[in-house]
Amino acid sequence: MKLIPSLPTRVHWLTSIGLVLLLAPVASAQPGGDSPSLAYRAAMAKAVRTAAQQVLPSIVTIEIIGASGQKTGEVEQDAPTSGVIVDKDGYILASSIVVRRPAASMLVILPDGSRHAAKVISKDQHRDLVLLKIDAKTELAPLDLPSEVTMTVGQTTVAVGRYGGGSSPMVSRGVLSATGRLDGIAIQTDARVAPSFYGGPLIDLYGNVLGILIPAVSKGGAEDSTSWYDSGIAFAIPSNVIVAKLDRLKMGEDIRKGLIGIVSKSRDPYQDETTIAAVRVRSPAEAAGILAGDEVLEVAGRPVRRQLDIRQALGSFDAGEKVRLKLRRDGNPIDVEVTLAETIPPLQPQRLGIIVREESGENEDGPNQVIVDAVLPSSPASDLFKTGDVVTKLGKANVTDTETLRRLALSAAPDATVALTIQRDGADQTIEVTPQSIAGVIPSDVPSSWKNNDDDEQAKWVTQKIQLPDSANDAAFLAPKTGSEDQSQQQLGLMIMLLNPGQDSPADVLEKWSASARQAGVVICAIAPEDAKRWLPKEMEIVAKFATAVLKKAAIDPAAVSITTPGALEGGKAGAADSMALAVAVSQSSTFFGVAVSAETRPPAMRLSENSPSAALQLLIPIKADDELPGWAAAVEKAGYPIVRGGEIQELILLQWTRLLQAI
Repeated sequence: MKLIPSLPTRVHWLTSIGLVLLLAPVASAQPGGDSPSLAYRAAMAKAVRTAAQQVLPSIVTIEIIGASGQKTGEVEQDAPTSGVIVDKDGYILASSIVVRRPAASMLVILPDGSRHAAKVISKDQHRDLVLLKIDAKTELAPLDLPSEVTMTVGQTTVAVGRYGGGSSPMVSRGVLSATGRLDGIAIQTDARVAPSFYGGPLIDLYGNVLGILIPAVSKGGAEDSTSWYDSGIAFAIPSNVIVAKLDRLKMGEDIRKGLIGIVSKSRDPYQDETTIAAVRVRSPAEAAGILAGDEVLEVAGRPVRRQLDIRQALGSFDAGEKVRLKLRRDGNPIDVEVTLAETIPPLQPQRLGIIVREESGENEDGPNQVIVDAVLPSSPASDLFKTGDVVTKLGKANVTDTETLRRLALSAAPDATVALTIQRDGADQTIEVTPQSIAGVIPSDVPSSWKNNDDDEQAKWVTQKIQLPDSANDAAFLAPKTGSEDQSQQQLGLMIMLLNPGQDSPADVLEKWSASARQAGVVICAIAPEDAKRWLPKEMEIVAKFATAVLKKAAIDPAAVSITTPGALEGGKAGAADSMALAVAVSQSSTFFGVAVSAETRPPAMRLSENSPSAALQLLIPIKADDELPGWAAAVEKAGYPIVRGGEIQELILLQWTRLLQAI
């Protein structure tokens, strides 16, 4: 992959004779007169040139010398990138790409060609910015960062940077395509931005600085934050935000994102729902007295209607800052002030050991009922719950749907007893249970109601090809035949199996799994890579689309969806599919709740976001003891992902574990 796109593209160099700029295609000139489109192109080129020349004296090139450690993504992290002078005393603002890996030294090349050693003063880890300092004898030209910025979606934007030892100027034109991106911290442009632009300014046609370009992708969008370079999607931190943070950075203070510790009830961030399903243990929300069941009305004076609104409103705040929330509790509005934290103790997902279903209550206008369908043998719930119990509360929080109960249980404090209110035989009862950590040994048994050894029923499961309109992947799924008893049965599981390049066809693979799938009650979808030699990053989203399509083919519990590979089985070997499965599971966390891979898997080059009760992912590895854990497991556990030791994993064990993902 080329670091800098070659001409002709929208990215171009300012040369000693002026700006070379290729704009969008235009109509040919009309006979007998000048083409209006040609006149527009000339006027636009002049405006872009004039705007870029206003900021170029403040743009520097940054070179990393002797970087060590593993390189991530397609971008070489020691390649030259840009920065901007923000102070006459030698302060340089750059993107986080310059500190991704330890380096022997860092050089700043000024516009006059002089080179200066730079040291890191501080990092804004929330916004992927780094403040450097050089000791330059020459007079510097600081960039004018406005404290107030007027921006309109659709306006023209110009990305400016420098490249190489000669600090050649670069320009890319686009439009402002969105504001409030990346949980409210960034603006977005469709200008094509190569890695050398990172740290450079995004300006308007008058030379006003709108923001500083950073390496970033949307959550779940790619393996690495530099993966979207030159894609027509680029992000920048607004200049007014930078101005507000600059003094703290100059004082050597690192800035981190502020965390609150609330768990949304809704799985869909766009749904009109702001009820809090659970509150994280030892979090700022817990310290402020926020309770499960509270409804968020405002964040910092900003009305919110959806989970996405809450995320964006909180997203711009840093650790240590105070935020006022207006809540509704028991029908009454209340105000709370929360001091956001830098860290929250990592999630340690807990489980009670019950399988539940959600049904309409006796009153059609009233809340739904959460009914116990089965109890896991040898679980904390095994001697306490009975099939048919209606769960109405966990602690003080009302339970009216399965998602609320699941998130409350997942967020429970380890080794702490919780009280559940149930209705049994028409009477309320209180049951005290100490949940069990999901991490550890794989459950040894499944509910008796799940067991099916009727060989005559095998014929009712069939293998079918499946295709997506935007995919060339060969895929097939094994599921109950339409109209069969299993087709109408609730609470089936779904296992997505990624195949290694060059492996058997999906249909042939599924033929070997037919008996086990029927016995376990788990639909299987096998997917081969589009390329016969490798899995591609673009296929991460496609795999999730296959899962969504298969979910519509049978009565599958959406929480019992796993992704795995042949390497997860006893005797299996790690391959490209294992790394891909990990990447898909983490990046598409709203779809997958379990991932099973070989212990020898090479982890993908991607940032590992913290595990969340709203999309709690667990990892199954074919090991027997903790001393067999792979080296990368420590980072996974630190991020709150429970690791399940599967031992010598056979087909049926893997399938039963998939179906048990729905257990609460």
